[in-house]
Amino acid sequence: MRNIVFAMALLIYFAVPGTAADLNAISSVYLSQRDNTQFLTLRPDATFFLKQRKMPPEKENPFVEFSGKYELKWEKVTLILPDGGTGQCQLQGNVFTDGQGETWVKKGTEQQNVVRPKYKPWYL
Repeated sequence: MRNIVFAMALLIYFAVPGTAADLNAISSVYLSQRDNTQFLTLRPDATFFLKQRKMPPEKENPFVEFSGKYELKWEKVTLILPDGGTGQCQLQGNVFTDGQGETWVKKGTEQQNVVRPKYKPWYL
C-alpha cells in the first residue's frame, strides 16, 4: 500500500511540470495566413484569446472576440468556450490548422513557413 501511494505521488509530481512545459512550447500568438488582422493567442496557463473577422463583416464592428480555455492532447488542440462550446484544431510545429482548414502561423516564424514559387527566368 505504501508503494502505491508513493508511486501515485511521483506520478502527480512529475506529470504537472511536463504539462506546463508542453504548454510553454506552444504558447504564442498565431496569425491567420489569409488575414493577418485575425489572431489566436495561446497562453501558458491554458487560456486563449481569439480575434476573428465576422462573416459577413460589419462595417463598424468587423471583428468578434472569443476567450476561454484550451487543452492539448498530442497534436490536437481543443478550444473550450465558457458556455461549453468547443472547437477542434491541429497543431504541427509552428502551424495551427483550424476546423475549417485555415492555417495560422506562429508569430515570428511567418517567413519560415511561406511556400515560395520557383524562380522562372523572364526569357522562358
